[in-house]
Amino acid sequence: MGTPTPSQSGTIDVKPSHLRYVAGGFAGQQTPFDKAAKDLLTELNKYPDAGGFGTAAEDLAKAYVEVGTLYLKVWARSVESIGGAGVGFATTANNYAKAEAANDASGKTKPQTQPPPQVIEKAPDYGSVPDLKWGDDDGGDDFIRSLLECIPDVVWHIIRPLLEHAFRWGKVAEVYPYPQQHYLNSLSQDWADMTITLSMTESTLTGLVSGITQQSNSEWYDAMRQFCSSLWGTSAWGKNPQDSPYKWKHDSASSPTATHPVMSVLFDSAKKISDVLREFAEAAVELNGKVWDVYFEAVKQAVGKIDLSDGLDMDDVKEGAKTVGRVMKGIFTAGAELSAEITLNIDTAALNAVVEHYNSRVDALTPQLRALKTDLAEAELSAPRYAAEEARAEAFGARALNEFKKEHQWTVPDDSAGNHRYPLDLAGQEYIANSHGVDKHIGKDNAQLAQRLRDQTNIPAASTFETMTDAQKYTQLCVDKNQDDIKRYLDSGPPYHPPNKVFTYHDANGPVTGRSISKADYQAGLNSHQPPNVVDSHGVQIRVKPDPGMDPPFTLITSTPTKN
Repeated sequence: MGTPTPSQSGTIDVKPSHLRYVAGGFAGQQTPFDKAAKDLLTELNKYPDAGGFGTAAEDLAKAYVEVGTLYLKVWARSVESIGGAGVGFATTANNYAKAEAANDASGKTKPQTQPPPQVIEKAPDYGSVPDLKWGDDDGGDDFIRSLLECIPDVVWHIIRPLLEHAFRWGKVAEVYPYPQQHYLNSLSQDWADMTITLSMTESTLTGLVSGITQQSNSEWYDAMRQFCSSLWGTSAWGKNPQDSPYKWKHDSASSPTATHPVMSVLFDSAKKISDVLREFAEAAVELNGKVWDVYFEAVKQAVGKIDLSDGLDMDDVKEGAKTVGRVMKGIFTAGAELSAEITLNIDTAALNAVVEHYNSRVDALTPQLRALKTDLAEAELSAPRYAAEEARAEAFGARALNEFKKEHQWTVPDDSAGNHRYPLDLAGQEYIANSHGVDKHIGKDNAQLAQRLRDQTNIPAASTFETMTDAQKYTQLCVDKNQDDIKRYLDSGPPYHPPNKVFTYHDANGPVTGRSISKADYQAGLNSHQPPNVVDSHGVQIRVKPDPGMDPPFTLITSTPTKN
């Protein structure tokens, strides 16, 4: 079973089995998505000594750890988001099947339910990326050996002690050991590979939701675009800064391109980290090559001055190898016991210039890494939590099962529509008349409530139900408690004054309905640099919009916890 096949007219008939297929697809994508982060860490740990010595390299390494670790946190939040959506689609399929069975007056129909897929419900803790530290082996032996390969074997025992003394001359001592360019190139490729997983996951998930969307139905298609963008961090109040490539407001049918900011931030950041590591490797290659050139020139000059006219036997070589070199202002001497003193004249100014150029290149890379932190932090904040995306999937799935018709349906588990004067299935009425109780008011954490007040400055407070179950329960409670007042309002029109009306239920000694933060408390937290003062809510506020053509004859534009 896949997604429904469109008819000749382009219509589709979404059934619970199709939602289960989509749910399984989301769960199936979550596993490799999670594995990609773990595989990245495995690969990064294969190159523990990739970094170099020196202030510039160590500052770059510090920025790399900060950015890389934040990157993994954002990735983990996306793992959680995907899991919530998968379970939400499966839950809706089961609720629908139970409702169909309950509507069978004969009682013979048995609900065809299946357990929701097993998913990761909480963002994994991947830990930190390994540091770009420098190892115990500074590579000096290899460097010296490469120089000695270019001179006659008979004298290299004499030159080697000089090189060992001169090896860290001038500013070279400040940056040696150099970064391991081959390791850095491997790390660069590991980060670049993350973009492959991102692209595959995004396209697959979008395709799954598109498969239960009738493209010709504008409301349905608009809801699909909104759902897919919300999975990657958009919100109804998100901003679209002119100076940023990332758009945080919900996507819609009128959007020229898909808006999936968390995915885009992860994609671009992985590419940038990869580019920086590759440039770091190139800087190390240039440093190593130019320093080698300076030393090689000194070795050539020294070898050219050795007088071998009277012969040089192994006794001379062994004696020369024992000689302790002398140094003054970059001139290293040895071989005084031989017939001629051997001089290794290091061009200190050239060495220092090479090192300064290297430090300049590396210093320029560090702010490029740190510049990624702002967008990564916004992505971590914006990625939907499990409960939020589970609720959104339930709402989209419920509307898809009913072909996005403008009508109420009742699929609330463990309750009967007959128990209420105005039975209101919150998931089944999402999007109708721009209703948004599910999208805006379920599954937000405290930081996201504060984020809403940051971005939407014209509201007095922000609040959230913990789960879809709580939202349905307390919304229906508010409707039931206000049913007489709601009836009087509905009987007053049309026309209706006001065109929509707020009703509230509050019980200070009643259950906690959710969490809220006022605009004043949010601002006070900003002024004092304290976390947002989010408090428990003991009430619910709904906004009723009359619609005589529906049963019940209204929609709830919104439903939200309220503290008073």
